[in-house]
Amino acid sequence: MTVPTNSEATLFRPLPVWHPKALYYGIFRLLLRSVGRLSKGIRLGLNYGFDSGVMLEYVYGNRAQGTTFVGRGLDRLYLNSVGWKGIRERGQILQQVLRETLDQNRAQQIHSYLLDVACGGGRYDLEVLAQCPADSFSATLRDYRRENIEKATQLAQQLGVSVTLEQADAFSDVALAQVQPAPNIIVVSGLHEILPDNDLICHHFRQLYEIMAPQGTLIYTIQPHHPQLELIARTLNSHTGKPWVMRLRSLELTQEWARAAGFETFEVHQGCYGIFGVVKTYKNATQVH
Repeated sequence: MTVPTNSEATLFRPLPVWHPKALYYGIFRLLLRSVGRLSKGIRLGLNYGFDSGVMLEYVYGNRAQGTTFVGRGLDRLYLNSVGWKGIRERGQILQQVLRETLDQNRAQQIHSYLLDVACGGGRYDLEVLAQCPADSFSATLRDYRRENIEKATQLAQQLGVSVTLEQADAFSDVALAQVQPAPNIIVVSGLHEILPDNDLICHHFRQLYEIMAPQGTLIYTIQPHHPQLELIARTLNSHTGKPWVMRLRSLELTQEWARAAGFETFEVHQGCYGIFGVVKTYKNATQVH
């Protein structure tokens, strides 16, 4: 397991009771767990984790809901936070990049075999696939949480998109090897950002390279910055039930790992909030272009 950086280790440690911030964050947590439950979004975060697929699906919907007008007002404030704005922006960029990749394959008369290793509720994939000719792609959407697969299944039915939905571990060699035929498009969105282990992420790039078809495309997301890092770590729980301490990683670091795995040529799309980005890279890039 990767050792946390100094800043991350600091965020994992509780503040001394005499520290002024301890009182501030203590009151904030109390309000979240009491009045905050009137907001549907905050209630989902407390129940499933603020970084969970269920939470992200709700954020993508961006429709304030809650108990009484107070709850709906709180929910709107919650959904308008800069982090969630960045998430929605990331989703839009990801959809644009995925749509362009599918269009490029179709223009070259290449059938797209899409694998999303951690799709959450699947919205960003399914909304794009719904706009593509059904005979131009085959898609496998996976997630390790059963509730995410259930939500993705419901959305696929609503949109009339035929895909394969499976509950699977994104880091399992056995599970990844079972994807047939070999995918020529792989999507990894919002997964690496919630995991603290650098070695695991570095190895994941190698795993994805190994299962990808020649001349395939990898689309992955990054999070190099967040303006509310300490507030989130001190007040919000992750899907594991522990404090949500984000692991920020630079574009340069993730590119280094992807290059070491064998990927070549990088197209980077940064959001205007500077929190998230989407990276597109290739296997056997010299043959692609």
